[in-house]
Amino acid sequence: MAPSPHERPFFVIGQWCGADIEVWEVQEAPRDEDERSEMWEEYSSEAEAAFGSVEVVYAASAREAEVNARIEAIQTAARIRRDLSPTSRRAGR
Repeated sequence: MAPSPHERPFFVIGQWCGADIEVWEVQEAPRDEDERSEMWEEYSSEAEAAFGSVEVVYAASAREAEVNARIEAIQTAARIRRDLSPTSRRAGR
């Protein structure tokens, strides 16, 4: 899904544990994809050293990016739980 004209990329840096996120920092990311990728790699290696990670989230503000990252974490954790539930595994057989 393409971001709206009001949204821009942000790096959400922190530690994800299922649906819980400890956000360490939110930084506006470059709009240029090559520059953003290079910067993401730099931030990621620093975050990994502290057992964290970096996600790119599109939003209108840093605060909204943090909120969106938290929502995505909750949705992803729920999807994983659903996919790993015994009834889901039986349905796939």
